[in-house]
Amino acid sequence: MPRDGVRVTYLGTNGYQFEFDGHALLVDPYFSRVDLLSIGLGLRIRPDMSRVAEGMRHLAPNADAILITHGHFDHLLDVPVVMSRTHARLIASASAVDLAKRAGASSGDTVTAGDVRRIGPWKIRVLPATHDRLFGRVPFDQPEMHGSGPPRRAADWICGKPLAFFIEVGGLRIYIDSGGTPAQLPPHERVDLAILGMALPDSRARLPGALQHLQPRYVLPSHQDNFFRPLDAGFQFGPLTDFSRVRRDCEQANHGRLILLDYFQPWTLPTGRGPKIPKLKAQTKDQTLTPKWKMALNDVILKIELFNSRSPYGHS
Repeated sequence: MPRDGVRVTYLGTNGYQFEFDGHALLVDPYFSRVDLLSIGLGLRIRPDMSRVAEGMRHLAPNADAILITHGHFDHLLDVPVVMSRTHARLIASASAVDLAKRAGASSGDTVTAGDVRRIGPWKIRVLPATHDRLFGRVPFDQPEMHGSGPPRRAADWICGKPLAFFIEVGGLRIYIDSGGTPAQLPPHERVDLAILGMALPDSRARLPGALQHLQPRYVLPSHQDNFFRPLDAGFQFGPLTDFSRVRRDCEQANHGRLILLDYFQPWTLPTGRGPKIPKLKAQTKDQTLTPKWKMALNDVILKIELFNSRSPYGHS
């Protein structure tokens, strides 16, 4: 555990663990990685307990809270299981708390934009957000789940009201969302780390405006991986992502260092300006990065850590 800075661990999809001074905070933990065919056919989906157990090996044994950006299955499906094993407090919208309770969660703290929660060393501000459109509409965008039973199909895990979070701890400021549209930009407040969902075109369209508002020291584009593939298959960009555009827009904005993190490989967000990272040559091919993981792109630094011989960003 770092004494200086916040340790950030990427859990896949839009999932993160933040650690500071013996405390842990989770956002959107999702390990089951339900396959696309099950989603497309409307089959019953449920947590994959073996995958959840494997993913949780990388988590702190206890967490102060779990923040949920919205209610889709790739953000909320595994949360009741994670809550039961980490004793974490759920913080989410009313519809997401309702879904989690139907799926087995014991409790939940319902929040709306403007709310503030102080838990351990964390100060958490709840902000308004939007969700990207897919083929012109937000997926599973019903205001509430119909019926009284537990969610069974992907369509039952409704989006609800999306949220973003502004986290302050140890003098550092972190903004995180799961994507959005240009109609809802982050606040005009400088941050040390901006974690911005980049799965779909709407999010990429709002990226320049988001960077202008936040002026982050570090930029971490999120929700870019193919979350229908199991985590042990390694990171691969999702079919609708466009990392080359994200990289270009970050270069042009000239706000902060661009970072990508591999699954379960911690990185420490430093206090202050931190050490200067040397510029190295970057290589890309067919939206899949090569396994040379320390690179830089002009004035924007792309830092990727690889701790094994298999490339996590593409095929072995």
